[in-house]
Amino acid sequence: MAPAPRLSGLQHHVFSLYRKVLREALKKDQQLHASGKETLATSFVSLLQDGTHAGTSTSFASKEYKLKAHSVKRTDFKRIEYMIRKGEKQLKLLQMPGVRVVSGSGNFPSNAEPKSA
Repeated sequence: MAPAPRLSGLQHHVFSLYRKVLREALKKDQQLHASGKETLATSFVSLLQDGTHAGTSTSFASKEYKLKAHSVKRTDFKRIEYMIRKGEKQLKLLQMPGVRVVSGSGNFPSNAEPKSA
């Protein structure tokens, strides 16, 4: 079996951000579940694999990541870096105590481009 190809620093950054967003979204889902407002599966993996949890923050974050990942070319470094910065800002907002769930409202279009200097 051939070894997996090495990932670039940018790829590591993208995957790291993805994992952080999923962890935070799962925390928000668990907080919502603990408050009794929504039922939630206990397994993180089941949330990612099972399509029945369409209303959870975790499933929304996963779908949004995959949608945007397919819309960007691997060689478009400027746009990837822009999306990473935007994602880090959204993660900071998600980590705020007053934020309860991730939803589709208020998102910028996936074709938003960084402004040229």
